[in-house]
Amino acid sequence: MPAASAASVPTAAELINEGLRTRQLQGVKAAVSFFERASQLEPDSHLPFFMLGNAASELDDLDSAVLYYERARDLQPNDHVIRYNLGLNELWRGYIDKAIEELHVSCKLNPTYLPAQSSYMMALHSSDRRRPEEIIAATRDWATRFALQHPEAIPVQRPTPALGGKPRVGFISGDFRAHSVAHFFEPIASARDRDAFEYFFYNNSPFGDAVTDRLRSYADEWREVSQLADDALIEMIRVDRIDLLVDLSGHTVFNRLAVFARRAAPVQLGYLGYPNSIGLPTMDYRITDGVTDPSPSADSWHSERLLRLPDSQWCFRPFAALPNPGPLPARKAGFVTFGSFNNLTKASDTILRCWVQILVNMPTSRLRVARVRSPQRAAEIVNLFGKSGVAPERIECVPYQRDTPYGLQFAGVDISLDHYPYNGVTTTCESIYAGVPVISLYGESSVSRSGLSLLGSLDLGELAASTPEQYVSIALGLAGDLTRLEQLRASLRTRLERSSVRDEKRFAANFEEILRIAWARHVAAP
Repeated sequence: MPAASAASVPTAAELINEGLRTRQLQGVKAAVSFFERASQLEPDSHLPFFMLGNAASELDDLDSAVLYYERARDLQPNDHVIRYNLGLNELWRGYIDKAIEELHVSCKLNPTYLPAQSSYMMALHSSDRRRPEEIIAATRDWATRFALQHPEAIPVQRPTPALGGKPRVGFISGDFRAHSVAHFFEPIASARDRDAFEYFFYNNSPFGDAVTDRLRSYADEWREVSQLADDALIEMIRVDRIDLLVDLSGHTVFNRLAVFARRAAPVQLGYLGYPNSIGLPTMDYRITDGVTDPSPSADSWHSERLLRLPDSQWCFRPFAALPNPGPLPARKAGFVTFGSFNNLTKASDTILRCWVQILVNMPTSRLRVARVRSPQRAAEIVNLFGKSGVAPERIECVPYQRDTPYGLQFAGVDISLDHYPYNGVTTTCESIYAGVPVISLYGESSVSRSGLSLLGSLDLGELAASTPEQYVSIALGLAGDLTRLEQLRASLRTRLERSSVRDEKRFAANFEEILRIAWARHVAAP
């Protein structure tokens, strides 16, 4: 058999292209071998390692993804996309400081690359080393540059009261699906006053599910906009004659901040998806409450005017019914089990130290840490506890799963431990609904006061701590009183159902009163 000619040996570029074709036809796993061969052929090229990083990330092997991205970065340090992907995967693994560093570099390398800018802004909120003033300064710096990159389009003419008719409200979101945002938006959409406003939903996600179908049924008009360029979306909004345009995404995935920067509607508001000021001069209002954003400090940190709801800013609807909470797990197990259910991106050093102190001071207790996407990070957390004498078998790190049956994560848990500085919202509501009380640590910023707002709405303010020491003390006190813990477990769902957090009709009315205020101010303006 004659030797193969040199021309028959594929190059690294050809292998990468074949890998991309294979990925499209057969899935990510089938493409990996092509990228590996390419990296062997050209070990000094960043591209094969970048592709391997992408594949590992898609396969949820974040530890491997970071190693590949680091190799690609070392070979091509000025590639902003490599730095962005590395930072994002570090964030998902729970390495907050590393994530902020890489994302910041990506932002500096390409100041117009919005995915990095938005991810950087989000990551800052998870760090316990960043003061609110520092985050606000970064926000204003970003907003100034972004506004210059996306100057206002044709000015919108202010309608006069004589035009009459119902104000038209547009909501733009990439989360009209089984997502945390939908938990809190569906009560508004379903309980709204159809005689007061017309609601237009602009769906900016390419994905859909049963929740999407429900939300579509509540809309007066539904628009699929994920494939529309900014100019086309702005034109659609103006043809729809939207009076008030509400951003439900902020700096989260599938946002359309450029549309808001260019003033697509006369009145523009931010709500729900992003827990802070956007900073854009074209964003008129942010809807919040007086606990998460108390006056006057929060007002000074916002470029928007704050419109505060009378209760908590959240009204929660579960995605599915859960059985009534059963007996207290600690009675059967013989020990108390604490649980952490937020993404590990929110587990700062401050909160980890609190958890260590809780387990040290209650030697029989256990801790379940859910949504762990990095075996490396899990091992480090177990080792951190071990340095204080906590045996490894007392820490359960549960790998992240996309399709966990609703509510199952709370089975066997007696007390939930909220994260800091980025508190949970959905996880707090779900935990209460499942009969598991939540202990929260609050600070100055909006993201660190979500637990305080929600627990206060349930008359459970005693479970919110103002210092790490108090957080530990509350946890130990509750864990040491099983009778009280049983009483809470039996009453939490009823308490939730009777609160403003589940009063959809009241909440929708309050929300629409906020819209009326914003619209009335606009109409009355000279």
